[in-house]
Amino acid sequence: MGKMSMRVGNRLNSTIVRARMNRIAKTRIFSTKQQRTKKSISGSSGQSISQLLSKLNANSGKTSSAAQLIANRDQTLLYSGMETAAERVEKRLGKFLKTDGTSVFDGEDEAKVKENVTDHIESFVNDYNYLMKRLTQSGDSVDSNFAKKLKNYANAENKELREIGITINGDGTLELDEKKLKAADISQIKKMFAGEDGFAEKVSDLSGQISKYAKEKVTELEKSNVTASSNYNRYARYTNGTQNSSSYYNNGYYNSKA
Repeated sequence: MGKMSMRVGNRLNSTIVRARMNRIAKTRIFSTKQQRTKKSISGSSGQSISQLLSKLNANSGKTSSAAQLIANRDQTLLYSGMETAAERVEKRLGKFLKTDGTSVFDGEDEAKVKENVTDHIESFVNDYNYLMKRLTQSGDSVDSNFAKKLKNYANAENKELREIGITINGDGTLELDEKKLKAADISQIKKMFAGEDGFAEKVSDLSGQISKYAKEKVTELEKSNVTASSNYNRYARYTNGTQNSSSYYNNGYYNSKA
């Protein structure tokens, strides 16, 4: 009986010793993993997270990459709309100026010619107003100069435009009185929209310049989007990696304590 008790006691002691040794081994393994995780988070250069984020933000400019992407997207949409509107204005006025060899003033049926001219002027006013709004919204000094020139061209022909039903608003946009336009003599309209070095020709030439500038801005913004997107993705990968390491660290810690 005494020998059996001793054997049981020895086995129990061995079990206790093994359990203690296992706990010590686990503690050492966890400590090593903890150190590796901290080193991974700090970076091979020993920089802190705040230092790395500061560098990343410095590379991204004063605004964050995400904010820059949103700003660029809005500006890209604005300039894309500006480019399209400028092209439409130039093309629309080309129908009056016989740019492609034909004119809306051509035709034997005066009533149909007048109707066609009225439709084109109405479309021109809509495109012109859209373009003017985009120019004033951008906040760009070049665009402001374009808008100023358009206003000057219109103001220089203010009286003549009024006679055919087109008035100039305070913001530079045009307002069309369709009834007055239809009642106007076709020769008056032709003088305004088909005259050499007149309102239509000046606006058409300037619209071509605006279209070219807007297209260049879109290209510039698209390149900037690539850079901002790259910075944003790099930041996202970094923060995700940090979160995963932190999660691993916490889970490892609590699991080892369980």
